[in-house]
Amino acid sequence: MNKNYVVIILFNKDKDKLLLVKRNKKPYKNCWNGIGGKIEGNETPIEAAKRECMEETSISLENPKLLVTYVYPESNIMNSNTHLHVIYDFVQEVEVVDNEEGYYEWKTIDFVMDIYNKEIAGLSNLNQFVKEILDLENIKKFYE
Repeated sequence: MNKNYVVIILFNKDKDKLLLVKRNKKPYKNCWNGIGGKIEGNETPIEAAKRECMEETSISLENPKLLVTYVYPESNIMNSNTHLHVIYDFVQEVEVVDNEEGYYEWKTIDFVMDIYNKEIAGLSNLNQFVKEILDLENIKKFYE
């Protein structure tokens, strides 16, 4: 059985900050991460991202896009049959009330792009996602 999750990389409209949560629970307790969670039932990744973002932050996604889906190999005991869908969007920078998920803050792109920043969750993949998204957005401008 597959385990399906979404992580939402939520930028402000100026594309110089992103909303992160300092997690209250495992995995990545006390680390900064994107918003996200499990995909329920027959939800699409975009539907799950909209729901999770609203539940956790009260922010309504405007134009969410799927960046990539990672499929972790079955041979990997920790991530067996896991699909991680990376979704991103650009929204108004608003204050988010802390909740059981953790503490929310708009962090600068530089904070996230620092590969030596031990406060960032995961295996430096958050900064890879941010770089890819910003590269895509710049390429899009080039072709407009």
